[in-house]
Amino acid sequence: MDVEPNILTSKDIWVPLVAAIVGGALSLLGSFFALWLANKHSVKQEEEADKKRGAELAYGAFHKLLEAHNSAANLQRQIHEMFENADNTEGGELEPWAKVMELVGSDRVVQAVTPNETAFLIGTGRAELLNNVHLIDRRLMNIDACSVKYNEQRAEFWVFAEKNLSETEIGEGTRIAAEFEGNAGRMADARVMRLNNLLGQLMEFLERDVNEAWSIIEQFHAAATLHFGTHYPKFNLEKAAL
Repeated sequence: MDVEPNILTSKDIWVPLVAAIVGGALSLLGSFFALWLANKHSVKQEEEADKKRGAELAYGAFHKLLEAHNSAANLQRQIHEMFENADNTEGGELEPWAKVMELVGSDRVVQAVTPNETAFLIGTGRAELLNNVHLIDRRLMNIDACSVKYNEQRAEFWVFAEKNLSETEIGEGTRIAAEFEGNAGRMADARVMRLNNLLGQLMEFLERDVNEAWSIIEQFHAAATLHFGTHYPKFNLEKAAL
């Protein structure tokens, strides 16, 4: 018995071929889509991570500014209180350096705000605020340095006084009640002038910068909250009563 040969028609060839091609294309599209979703998710995660790091850096700048402001405001309060105390205890005629004793500052380590902590302000178009943040940061650091210098010079003057006046000529407490004579008098006048000038400069800095610093801190906090959203700590910013 003769066996008829299998003859493949065009239908027999193209149907499976088309099915295979379509199936392969769909599988490839599925792979591309899955890869696209994975890449999109990865990019989103990276963006979220970058935003979180940016928010942490921004908060670092905010904390430095707030600490510097509070330190300066505390110095201003001390000076005002010492002037008031002198005026209320018959010390109104004393020179400024004699009214303002040693200034007690915080034990914080002074750290400058860095550019990477404020870089987000560039993308938000807040170039003016960016400049003001770094400017006020520098001015608050100058206040710290000025107060330290005042304490040093006042301590040096007191050592000078003890060496050049007898015990009977030194008034009670830390106020000198006698005048120097001769060369010591001229040296004392020069030291007192430096002290008064330095104290006056410090008071001018405080009067100018404490309130301005608070305004810039408020603006920076608002800008960071708006830009970073939930990544930035949320809290009510209230000025401490010093």
